[in-house]
Amino acid sequence: MTVRIRNGWHRLPSGYDVEFRHGVPVRLSDNGRGAALSDRALGAEVTALGQLPVRLGAWVTGARPEEREAPLLVAGSAFPEVLCRLARSAATVFVDRFHKPVEAVDVDWDRLEYQKDFNMALDHCGLSAADVDQAAGFDAYVAAMHDEACRLVAARMPPPVEPE
Repeated sequence: MTVRIRNGWHRLPSGYDVEFRHGVPVRLSDNGRGAALSDRALGAEVTALGQLPVRLGAWVTGARPEEREAPLLVAGSAFPEVLCRLARSAATVFVDRFHKPVEAVDVDWDRLEYQKDFNMALDHCGLSAADVDQAAGFDAYVAAMHDEACRLVAARMPPPVEPE
């Protein structure tokens, strides 16, 4: 299943906002509305929008004093999909920089991006390195990244690179 990669803030049906980074939901805001929805209901809304099962962390004061925010953690079972979304994001950066698909000779890019994104995926899922076999996902990650880069180049459109 190919999921549209979202970046930035997106409104949920409840009026809450969810922040996506590289297609992964990372934070939820109540926008200072003070609405009282259960964490379970909010998690279901985020899951429906992002197509990744999430749970909410502890609510804290947001950017404004009246706003509350909660970090989002993706279920560990979705780790491979999180890694795939990060691979597709890495492809957009590569195509934006080099104006060509990632090739087999770009092994340094493959390894460095995989290491960075593997660690980021661990954070998104609340896992430790001991929870996941790092070598097991490398081939799938590289395949997803190379396929997305080829798709972007073939489409002859600039990739949707988001600033970090």
